[in-house]
Amino acid sequence: MLRKYRQHRRLRELQRAYYEAPEKNDAVILEYLRVLAEARAAETANLRDRPRALHVGSGGHYLEGWINVDLDPAPPVDAAANLGEAIPLRDASLDYIHSEDFLEHIDLAAGKQFLAEAFRVLRPGGVMRLLTPDLRALVEHLYLGRESKHIAWCRAYLDADGPCESLNMHLRMNGDHRFVWDEEHLRRVLEGIGFTVKSVRYNRSSHPRLRFLDLRDFGLNLFLECTRPR
Repeated sequence: MLRKYRQHRRLRELQRAYYEAPEKNDAVILEYLRVLAEARAAETANLRDRPRALHVGSGGHYLEGWINVDLDPAPPVDAAANLGEAIPLRDASLDYIHSEDFLEHIDLAAGKQFLAEAFRVLRPGGVMRLLTPDLRALVEHLYLGRESKHIAWCRAYLDADGPCESLNMHLRMNGDHRFVWDEEHLRRVLEGIGFTVKSVRYNRSSHPRLRFLDLRDFGLNLFLECTRPR
């Protein structure tokens, strides 16, 4: 427990160093990834199961022991695929899915298709950990609350001037974002597909395999675990 507490604390320190710096501070990212991988390895070292797990939109965040899939074949991926059209795996063939900052990069119809496909490929009892920007939090913290730490990060990393540009950049990200969900709408779609949905916390889960996967938590994201009922 002490080890886990120290790892959580160190990850939070690194996040603050990255997010609250007055200018770009990319050097801290490699250290964050190292600590995250170390914590993940310690968490699963004594597990004897061999789950089949899919990492969606993996980009440069390669997860050892997972099937890392991205549209772009250039990053270190195991396969390239357009997961907004279909997940190229058999029915009920996966134990876990991890999807962080992927859903907002596809439009609403493709997002619904992806979520239905995720349900199809998960075995009964399988779980998808789903992280995506939260529309309500973006509006409340960036635009209405005009919170200085968020506005400063947007200025440094997105070249955004003030709350209006900051909100628009988060919603559109120069055209890379296609649809940003809020929790109410996302839950309604997930539950309509058949998932059981619960909110979870950054890098915490009742499933050891789903701990220490998350890249960021700046108070602007949804953290959900979606289970296909047995």
